[in-house]
Amino acid sequence: MKSVLRLALKLAIIFTILFTTVPVRATSNEAAVFNSIAFVANIETIGVAVSGTDLPATVELFYRQSGETEWRSGHPLMRIKDGRLIGSLFNLLPATTYEIFVLDGTSQIKGSVSTQPNQLSFTPTKTLYVDDNAPPGGDGSVILPFQSIQEAVDRAGPGTLVSVADGVYREAVTFPASGTSGQWIQVQAQGNGAILDSAEYLSGDIWKADTTDNIWSTVLNIPVYYLARDGNRVYQFQDKKGLIQSVGHEHVHMDEGWFYEPGTQKLYVRSLDNPADHIWQVPRLNRAFDIVGRDWIWIEGFGIRFYTTSTNGCGICTRNASHIVIRNNEIRNSQIGIYTEWTGSDEQGNDTRIEGNDVSDPKGVWPWAAVKSTRMEGTAILVRGHVGTIVRDNIVHDFFNGIFTGSSAAGISAYTKVAFDVDVYHNYIHNIADDALEVEGACVNHRFRNNTIDQSFVGVSIAPVTQGPTWVLRSTFTNYTGRAIKFSSKSDGLALFYHNTFWTSAPNVNDADLITPVSNVKMRDNIFHGAGYSIYQVPKGSLGIDADYNNWYSSMEGPHFKWEKVNYYTIAALCTLAGLECHGQADLPGLSNPTGGDFTLLSSSLNIDRGVVIPGINDGYVGDAPDLGAFEYLVDLPPRVVASVRADSSPTKADTLSFTVTFSNRVSGVDVLAPFNDFRLVSNVPGAAIMSVTPASESTYTVRVNAGTENGTIRLDVVDNDSITDAAGNPLGGIGAGNGDFSAGETYSINKAITTLKTSSFKSQRNFDGWILESEENTNLGGELDKKAAIFLVGDDQQNKQYKGIVSFDTSSLPNNAVILYVQLKVKKKRIVGDDPFGTHGILGSEICNGTFSDKAILQTDDFSAAATPGSVLDAFMELTPNWYATELHDANLALVNKTGITQFRLFFSKDDNNDLNADTVAFYSGNSVSANMPQLVVTYYIP
Repeated sequence: MKSVLRLALKLAIIFTILFTTVPVRATSNEAAVFNSIAFVANIETIGVAVSGTDLPATVELFYRQSGETEWRSGHPLMRIKDGRLIGSLFNLLPATTYEIFVLDGTSQIKGSVSTQPNQLSFTPTKTLYVDDNAPPGGDGSVILPFQSIQEAVDRAGPGTLVSVADGVYREAVTFPASGTSGQWIQVQAQGNGAILDSAEYLSGDIWKADTTDNIWSTVLNIPVYYLARDGNRVYQFQDKKGLIQSVGHEHVHMDEGWFYEPGTQKLYVRSLDNPADHIWQVPRLNRAFDIVGRDWIWIEGFGIRFYTTSTNGCGICTRNASHIVIRNNEIRNSQIGIYTEWTGSDEQGNDTRIEGNDVSDPKGVWPWAAVKSTRMEGTAILVRGHVGTIVRDNIVHDFFNGIFTGSSAAGISAYTKVAFDVDVYHNYIHNIADDALEVEGACVNHRFRNNTIDQSFVGVSIAPVTQGPTWVLRSTFTNYTGRAIKFSSKSDGLALFYHNTFWTSAPNVNDADLITPVSNVKMRDNIFHGAGYSIYQVPKGSLGIDADYNNWYSSMEGPHFKWEKVNYYTIAALCTLAGLECHGQADLPGLSNPTGGDFTLLSSSLNIDRGVVIPGINDGYVGDAPDLGAFEYLVDLPPRVVASVRADSSPTKADTLSFTVTFSNRVSGVDVLAPFNDFRLVSNVPGAAIMSVTPASESTYTVRVNAGTENGTIRLDVVDNDSITDAAGNPLGGIGAGNGDFSAGETYSINKAITTLKTSSFKSQRNFDGWILESEENTNLGGELDKKAAIFLVGDDQQNKQYKGIVSFDTSSLPNNAVILYVQLKVKKKRIVGDDPFGTHGILGSEICNGTFSDKAILQTDDFSAAATPGSVLDAFMELTPNWYATELHDANLALVNKTGITQFRLFFSKDDNNDLNADTVAFYSGNSVSANMPQLVVTYYIP
């Protein structure tokens, strides 16, 4: 332990041992020269730094436990602006020695270092006792304990335990001495009720009513910097005028608050009820524990409340202190909960553990603008240390900001005053009014991983990172109301986002929001689910933005991406024109129960096996590839057939045609040679036969078919005989022939008489379509409707009344003599509410009307049950893509397409409701939405 901490103190032992056994041969344009390698070892991570000359942008990193023979790949080291190569090793074992190897071409360097133990051990050599109920003049023994904590700390030396009994201690504790290596001065609560409290409690009939309604005052002879009422912080008005007029910062209306007038020594409060009915708290001390220039101090188990008499008031504060443990304390009602600061030498400000604390500043719900840029911008845990700070297993809540790391001092980008190798992990952060995670400064190897963030304004703020790398890994950011990620202040240090899940249903909230030009950001394998822009950047000038293999879903109408002032409606357009997310997707993420807090993946999620391998980050993935998001699906699902679709137009008179067959995973064993037993044609065309099977990728195959000699239909099915397997050997559909069969593919219509084939596409008519809700359950009569919304609903409501949708197309432009061969009706899903009706309400079908269901095209309640055109049959929808659903009209319905006017369709589920008294609906985009989302009718015909 002693050697590990000494490494952190000095920013690493330098190793220059050359290693000659190369695990993997790397190539480089120029031979780099490695001069030294340095490490900072925390509990489960190791920071690596390599110095030298002619260093490339990246080099390979390998590691193994001491005694192992096989090397493992780590994340490549990256060159930062100070010229060094920097990186991190993750998911290591505590108290374990690792060999580390860096390679570039023929240049190599090796060293070893041990991680820290998971739990620190301390056996005191001396114990001093404290009890606030003891009489003055104690000696710290069990029989005669000290009355105050400070008395004991003043007499404590290395190896001393200061044991504090339950009680209320109205003091501020400072440390005149340090511990020594492994021999802390440990100040520990004996039970669960040792509380440090500096508040002056105001109660009773001390308030004088003002001439202005709802304003009272009392005289206090000491200035007030913080005020609480019944334990909840009260808003501070900037001046007395604002208090009188109920006007807070930025002219925001505030019903309640306070203002202290130094000249009259009056504390004014604006309160909606009599302040005498409450207990008010005014802190009289600034810091509960203040550790300045002292080392080997351990504080554990205290309740700390009401400390703040300046802008840097806090519960537990350190400055230029090393080897500090702050554990299992409950800190509330302070401007800052825990504050570590470094302004001194390289030997100071190192090796701090902040773990298991509950930190909060309870308050009412205040508008963001009323607090931003005021002295009420408190932070729960503020880390401005030097080397090796660990912040883990804390609960942070009800603060303006959550956890801050970095520096805001002069020389923010300078190497010499930078926090190195900070680990922030396994923290639960919720109810944060501004930034849950805030990263500012050079921030070399700051690692935010496996955190749970819920109900914040901003999930993570990069504002700015000037060196990096900063890592954000395997965390969930949910129910944010401002933005998921905020980039600002021209951040240009390395920022890496891997395997996070971002989810909110708040309207008009962007996911990645680039307020200024930003550079050197890499994003892989993340999930974003929002209701605003997925990516929003107005200013030009961002460089080195590398975003790919992510899932960006937005329920917002219109374009989902804005890049340098240009709107992009699809992720394909973003790839083509902006070069971003060329392997990304924008479908629904397929999360288990996000509204209930479960952000794992459903077995049907398209994000399973959708990611890209990142050495040292996701090596332990299950299946053929890593999954997107914070959680890996723990079962290696067998491959399945996703689709068998036409690659050519239909109807057709072509002699040959193609199908594209797509599997969910990379597969092998597909029959690419005759007799092609993995495929079967379902056809009534003489001579139709499979000609060839060609792999287009490891998961996609092209099947070429002879279209035969006569008219008819051809469909391609996949036959499961367990010969098709994925990389792990799982057979199609699982073990057993037939369970992976696929017979739901698209069908070609063969018509050898076709001369010139034509296609007309129609969009549904704005205001002519919408939804109709049944008047009561089982009446089969329309009661309510909406013809103006951008969506129409299908399913049922909370009273088991059925929703039906109407879509309307003006097909009068079709030639009167057109022979209609094929009609496809497509609708795009926006969202599902409640139980998925596709699983509970039967099939989604449509009825056709040649003309309008009622007496006019405009939507009306009678359309709910008006008769369809005689002779029509029900058409069933199938999933075309994860968002689009389509049906091909039966032959009987082709003749009912109106060539002289309106053709309408009524959509509904075959089961009217599921009797659960909950709303279970699918919302589809209507004709009132943007053009790209409108229902579509595609008519294929020829003129005889």
